[in-house]
Amino acid sequence: MIGEHRWRSAGTVWVEEGREYSRERVGGLAAAVRRAVGRCEGARVVCLRADSRLGFFAGQLGVWWADGLAVADDGSLAPDVLDRVRPDVTLFVRTGAAAEDDGVEEVSRAAEPLPADRIPADVVAVNFTSGSTGRRKAVAVTRGNLLALFACRGLDVPTDGAPTAGGFAAPAFDGWWFDTWKAVAAGGRVVRLPHVNEDVFAWPELAERYSIDRVLLPAAVITTVVGAAPECLAGIPWIFSGGEQFHAATYRQARHAGLTSRFVNLYGPTEATFATHRYDLPAEFTADTVPIGTPLDGCDQTLLPAEDPARHLGHLVVSGPLVCAGYLDGGRLAEPFPVHRGRATYRTGDLVRRDASGALVYAGRQDSQIKVNGTRVDTAALQSAACGVLGVLNCRVAQDARGTVAFVQLGRDAPPREAVRAELETLVRSFSDAIRLHLVHAFPTKAGGKIDLHSLMDDAHMEGTGKR
Repeated sequence: MIGEHRWRSAGTVWVEEGREYSRERVGGLAAAVRRAVGRCEGARVVCLRADSRLGFFAGQLGVWWADGLAVADDGSLAPDVLDRVRPDVTLFVRTGAAAEDDGVEEVSRAAEPLPADRIPADVVAVNFTSGSTGRRKAVAVTRGNLLALFACRGLDVPTDGAPTAGGFAAPAFDGWWFDTWKAVAAGGRVVRLPHVNEDVFAWPELAERYSIDRVLLPAAVITTVVGAAPECLAGIPWIFSGGEQFHAATYRQARHAGLTSRFVNLYGPTEATFATHRYDLPAEFTADTVPIGTPLDGCDQTLLPAEDPARHLGHLVVSGPLVCAGYLDGGRLAEPFPVHRGRATYRTGDLVRRDASGALVYAGRQDSQIKVNGTRVDTAALQSAACGVLGVLNCRVAQDARGTVAFVQLGRDAPPREAVRAELETLVRSFSDAIRLHLVHAFPTKAGGKIDLHSLMDDAHMEGTGKR
């Protein structure tokens, strides 16, 4: 997959902002990155910055050719987060209008490089968690993890020839491996899609011109597009949801809007490379909750007993070749994940139950309970109950020093707004009188596509105080 012989073709491997890039050109840029790494004696951990997604992709390839560990800094990594990996050198990868305009510039080097063996040699990349449950973590991704992902047939879709993926994920997050490298490793290509906040209406033309087979989108992005412009997804046969819970209301609205695409709900913690479970939604889906499905090939699951046996829930533990090496901190593998019978394991912290078919259904997190005015509230239960109200597409509960707010997004075909609001207010009060209800047209998203709860809380606070 990373051998140089794969990068001598004139065929298109990458499309971004109206430009097509051949494998040969990407290979040339990767070779320049490898040479730059070679000039930095003793460099093993390389931080990549770039002016395009292609720059990150070619940069990773070049670092791997140099037997290095590639860390993609897309601008979302704060200094304290980067300190978890402590790069030996930082490179900037520039992609120009023509191959001769491409270039690699050294940005900085560590004042005191750490020993090359501080991180196991098979660690080649880093996933960064979103930090939604605390400080962001750096997950050590091995060569074996990526090869297992590329070979995972449970993530393939039927295509006429090599696959074409619609690329959306940010390079610092786990979706990037499925978005880009899995397609390219299969001999396919990647068509970068403009962010939903930029030009979602460019998607149909790109899908038609390049025959995009599949796209991976965070659940919040699917909800936004389905609610505002479902026609922008119409030309993509396979739509994968990941990153957050995919709601049944969103799927039903997609079908009501006439979308015939196949929808697949993927589940997997960042600590497991990308995904561990898959659920294909049938054309007629009547359940209240979309399952996370069954394990992908090569993945194993264990359900540990939960504290409340009456709810028939279990704590989900995943194991297998997709589970990463552990957490990096201070430039070292500080917290390796346990290995049981030769297979790495990870306790997800997620609560699940089995449905009648045996598929797993996500039921919240062990840490989904918060205190509101001294009373414990299960945010997962509140969000699930709100999404069961007719007309509701999505719900997220957020809490900070200013209070606790339930944010709810309504669909375009929802019943009268005031009637839905009244039902939701009664529901929210049944959990706590101290939780405010805030209706939103759409959920703002971060660069990686996950919901930006901090922005929502700021908006709710400004509205509550009358300041704008």
